[in-house]
This record gives sequence, structure tokens and C-alpha cells, in this order.
Amino acid sequence: MNKNVKQSEIQSGERSATCPECGSSNLTCNQEEYKFPYGKGTDAIELSANVEVEKCNDCGFSYIDQTAELACHEAICEHLGVMKPSQIKGLRDYHGLTQSDFSNITGLGEASLSRWERGIVIQNKAYDNYMYLLGLEANLQSIRQRAESSKATKLPSKIFKKPQFRELDVNEEILQRQKSFRLCLR
Repeated sequence: MNKNVKQSEIQSGERSATCPECGSSNLTCNQEEYKFPYGKGTDAIELSANVEVEKCNDCGFSYIDQTAELACHEAICEHLGVMKPSQIKGLRDYHGLTQSDFSNITGLGEASLSRWERGIVIQNKAYDNYMYLLGLEANLQSIRQRAESSKATKLPSKIFKKPQFRELDVNEEILQRQKSFRLCLR
């Protein structure tokens, strides 16, 4: 990632006007397939994303900015089979909720939600499945009602089966054996 690209430039859609290596303004931008490794050691694989690559025509330095980093992040999400940052934000927007409201209803950490939406980190599969289920209106409504109630909603009793224990036939012989029992440590 190019640390010289300012966050305000990325958010406004502007590009850096000078090369971070030599300071030249003689730059060209090309759309390219950018290949990058994902994983470690022998488990690493090569993924790719179509990104804009900046190249300085004076010194030859090439770099990608944070917009390209987000494209790479989305390629990783696609590879892992989890929601992309734009999909997570879209889920929250679909329900018309702020990050704070979504966090309060779902129990997801607001900071985690923010990092997932900005593409800083990737949510694990369990959180991804939870968010997928929250995309179904009835599920979010049930969670919202549960969060708003003073106590947790009881689940249907048929879900939980009472444990059954074998009843011991307590008789005089068992009581005598119990009294004479001694634990021996060797």
C-alpha cells in the first residue's frame, strides 16, 4: 500500500499528483490485472484484481493506491466466500441503520463493523454467516425485538430436550456399600 496517498484523496476520488518516489508529476494511470499472493508459505495462492496502477514516466516507479488495495481485499473476500465491504455496508443501509444502531441491535462490535465496512480486516465465517442471516428481514426483526425486550426471548421448548437420568434403585445393600466405601490412593 502506498502510504503517501492521503486518506482525503482516496475518499474524494482524487489521485496523488506527484510520484511518491521522485516527486515528478509526469504520471500515467493504467488499468491492469494485478496479481498478488494470499496466504503464507506453501499454502499461499495467487489471486488477482483489476486495479489502476500509477507509473512515473520519469523514474519508472509504479504503485497502487488504497483504491486498488480495496479491490485486492474484495478479491480475497470473494476467494474466501465472505461478504465484501460494500455488501456489509449495503446490508446495514438496506435496514436503514447507522453503525451504532446496527451494533446495538445485533451485538456486533461497532469498531469491528467499521473495520469490515472499510476493508481494514475480513470478518470470519461465523460473523459472515450471522450477517447473511441478518439480511433476511424476519431475522433482523426477531433480533431487534429480542434486543428491545427487557429479558432474552425464550426459545421454543422443543429445541431443547431435558436430560434424562437413570433412577437408581436405592436399597439396604447399596446404602451399606456406600458407608463402607473407602478411596485408596496408590
